[in-house]
Amino acid sequence: MNQQEKEGKLWAEIMEDLRAQGNVASYGFETYISHLTLKSDTGTKLIIEHPADMLVEWIENFYAADILMSATRVLKAARELEFVQAEAAPAVSLSATHSEQVATEPVQTKKTKKPKKAKKQPVHQSGLNTDFTFDSFVVGGNSEFAFTAAQAVVNAPSSMYNPLFIHGASGLGKTHLLHAIGNAIREKNDELQVLYVTSEDFTNTYIEAISRKGEALSNFRSKYRKADVLLIDDVQFLSQKDKTQEEFFHTFNALFASGKQIVLASDCPAAEISRLDDRLTSRFEQGLTVALTVPDLETRIAILRNKRRLWKGDLISDEVIEYLARNITRSVRRLEGALIRLATFASFSQKKPSVMDARMQLRDMLHEEKNVTSVSVPDIQKMVADEFNIRVTDINGRRRTANIAHPRQVAMYLARKHTDLSLQDIGAAFGGRDHGTVIHASKTIEEKLGSDSQLQEIVSRLAAQIA
Repeated sequence: MNQQEKEGKLWAEIMEDLRAQGNVASYGFETYISHLTLKSDTGTKLIIEHPADMLVEWIENFYAADILMSATRVLKAARELEFVQAEAAPAVSLSATHSEQVATEPVQTKKTKKPKKAKKQPVHQSGLNTDFTFDSFVVGGNSEFAFTAAQAVVNAPSSMYNPLFIHGASGLGKTHLLHAIGNAIREKNDELQVLYVTSEDFTNTYIEAISRKGEALSNFRSKYRKADVLLIDDVQFLSQKDKTQEEFFHTFNALFASGKQIVLASDCPAAEISRLDDRLTSRFEQGLTVALTVPDLETRIAILRNKRRLWKGDLISDEVIEYLARNITRSVRRLEGALIRLATFASFSQKKPSVMDARMQLRDMLHEEKNVTSVSVPDIQKMVADEFNIRVTDINGRRRTANIAHPRQVAMYLARKHTDLSLQDIGAAFGGRDHGTVIHASKTIEEKLGSDSQLQEIVSRLAAQIA
């Protein structure tokens, strides 16, 4: 296999992983990602080519971070990501330590700003995205407490809220706040060692360290335990990783004992993370826990207007902004995705999109929003609990006796069939269980339905209630 074939195979594997994660809609693949090619893998950097007429800044802003994460999973090693125009000089460089983040610097064109002056601690070492600041975070009733707590951490690191634990559903701004904290602390004192990392990156780096000989493990521990501020994202992914949890437990203790600030973000409260060591749960809860919830209409409008201002997208009218805010409600990330799609349409067509244009361009996204069932997971849990004469707390609890485990699996099966929630969100609603548990429960019930007539009757009756 020659080098070009190897790179083609590697890119195909990265794309397969990217699709499997489900974070990029089919529109994004068709319009942007399908036109990218892997030019080379240098061993430290993936160089990706894009067509000359492609709006690469949108790839940087909305898809680069997901590509980086998929590349890290496939390669099992960190890489930088560099976009280059076909047969042209490199356009932008990104760090592979980012998780759900966008590029830190735009492509240098006549319309873009000059690169920011480099600080003593490069972005690729801190893992921070300098675009995510407190100034660019739109505060609403859903986020006011979390925002205030984050600023308090900046004003007095490790003095009051240590750790600060931020939780909320995907796409509501947890990662933005983590980066904002890190950027603000470095702005006040750029001598401090600030480190942002996802728990998945922490896990992968730890696995790599223990698999190598020499001082790899010592260097790994030194990297994290010398941090003055540790910002760790997606801590729910520590679930069931016993060895990694043990390592992180000691890292946490070392930092806390040294008076260092720790900030954590998760899709659910610490107590609801499946198979998280009780010692970690206790430590995560010993500081301040704050929640981010879905923003209200006014906040959604403010978020869109702020993004329009930052992108200078004056082709998007207030009427269209309000239409988006009223019809896309599930997460801030989806809301911003809708706006960027319309901005792309406006740029290509050189016309100001109308509400009708918005309906046409966003019909798949709007269809998904409307198809979200009115029944909730708690509704399904209550129906199942009544059917099997148990309590909802039993379904969400840790007991695994047959009279509890079977109804729990039925409830997970029905939640997967009759809600539009992700596997991860369903698992979180069942006491913080992981997506693998939901998949196993669904398969178990599907298999039993093939031969168990009594179960068929029960599931049919419950499905009718849901409908």
